This record gives sequence, structure tokens and C-alpha cells, in this order.
Amino acid sequence: MSLIPAEAIIRDLAKRHGITAHRIRLDDLADTFARLSDAEVESDEVQDLVVNLCRAKIISSDKALELACEYFEQKHHGI
Repeated sequence: MSLIPAEAIIRDLAKRHGITAHRIRLDDLADTFARLSDAEVESDEVQDLVVNLCRAKIISSDKALELACEYFEQKHHGI
């Protein structure tokens, strides 16, 4: 795990590459399917930045997963 909070890393990468948290219709559709399957859906700006960094091929899907997991762990444990 990084010593720098994952959110800071994600926001810095997005800023350096001009990536925003803009959502596309497919994101909303995925949220709808998740809700219909009784999954909790709580999208936030940082998650959307990770997805868009990956879509822009700035980070790999493996790195996106790693950053997202670190972010969720830190967010839910108050780091």
C-alpha cells in the first residue's frame, strides 16, 4: 500500500493528464443494472476519475483496480 493516500495519487494523475470525472451514459446504465440486482451503488468523483484514467489508457486496468481498492480501504477506514 502506498504511503500517499490513494485519492491524492488519483487526483494528481487526473490533473496532470487533463482527466475529469465526467460520466458517460454507459456508467449510468451500469449503475442501474447494479441497483436492479440489489447491489449498493455509491459512485463518487474519485471512482469516476479512476475509470476515466483507465479509459484514456493512462493507467492499466490492473493499476485502476489497485488504486480503487486502496481508495476504498482508506475511505472506509478513515485514512
